[in-house]
Amino acid sequence: MKEKLWTKEYLYSVFLLFLCHMGPYLLLSVISLFAKQLTGSDAYAGMMASVFALSGLAARFLSAWLLERFGSKKVMIVSMMIMAAASFAYVFCSNYWEAFILRGIQGLGYCTAVTSMSTYIVRILAPSRRLEGIGYSSLTGSAAGVIGPVAAFALIGQEMTQFKTLFIVVFAVAMSAVLGLFFIQESDPVRKEKHEKTANSEIEWSVLVIPLLIQILVSFAMSPLSSQLSLYAVELGFGGVGAYFTLSAIGLVLSRFTVSYIVKKLGNSKSILLFGLMIGLSLFALSRIYAMWQLLCLGLVIGYGQGALTPLINTIMVNSLPDSKSGVANALFFACGDLGFILGPTLWGALAGSSSYAFVFLMTAAVVTMAALLSLFTIKKEHTAKDI
Repeated sequence: MKEKLWTKEYLYSVFLLFLCHMGPYLLLSVISLFAKQLTGSDAYAGMMASVFALSGLAARFLSAWLLERFGSKKVMIVSMMIMAAASFAYVFCSNYWEAFILRGIQGLGYCTAVTSMSTYIVRILAPSRRLEGIGYSSLTGSAAGVIGPVAAFALIGQEMTQFKTLFIVVFAVAMSAVLGLFFIQESDPVRKEKHEKTANSEIEWSVLVIPLLIQILVSFAMSPLSSQLSLYAVELGFGGVGAYFTLSAIGLVLSRFTVSYIVKKLGNSKSILLFGLMIGLSLFALSRIYAMWQLLCLGLVIGYGQGALTPLINTIMVNSLPDSKSGVANALFFACGDLGFILGPTLWGALAGSSSYAFVFLMTAAVVTMAALLSLFTIKKEHTAKDI
């Protein structure tokens, strides 16, 4: 009998994860405007994004340690309270360095909360539904990424001065998540393993090497799509690229309905190869486009490939370790993604400055293709259909 996916517990947890994403995404597109109003400098405004990403990267490893010692529920509540406190403190912020510190604290709280919430969701899922469950829950970030910026600009007004209203809303969203977390049941991270040996020496850490490398390389290669695609489109005379991201989001959603079937038919390694080559060939085509319709078609394919590949890598990592180490698996997965997106904009930007945007996307195609080919070196035996 097939285990249920859409349980009340799962749906409620996914809703709380969405609330966790909403606060930071409300600030994501406008925090640089707030920083520039405080300093008048674009350089200082850019530092706000950097400190959020770097503190978040540190939080990934901290959350793995906390989850093993205190459990998901306590870590989620405390991290969301930290994020709520930082959000409320923005109301009284009067200079750049206060905002800078608060942004770092918010990044620490947010990434700890997301890692712990994602781990909680993994633990309440039946092993046979993990790939689907992880895939659907990850859509909460995409949904927040669509709703957050639109709502943020509406809240700060046409003159872009009503930031206190925005900060109060961000605080209210975070506190709603905190209150909601008190009604969940703590997942048992040990379960049957509490009667078994779970020493670190018995964990096959080597099985994570290939998935981790693939995650770093893919996130590194995908980063120019958010940082340089708009500039590339302007250079080609296309104008705005909002429709590209819309189609990319549609492709991502479509992947959630088919990825489980494909993986069960092909297995993990062949599926990674398929989705990776799909992205790589699309990025290669992106470096050769000459019409807007080509860009839009590629957006749909790239969105599908990324939407299928990312939860698959996450699921493989979670299934490769004991259930008691699911927090470690999630923390490593998110940290590798963060690392790729932290390094990517700087390094690809330098390459674009010395060559061209078309050459950048040609190189990203090579990086993703290399990541896909790494799946051929997987030594660990394939998980069976019932495991994914």
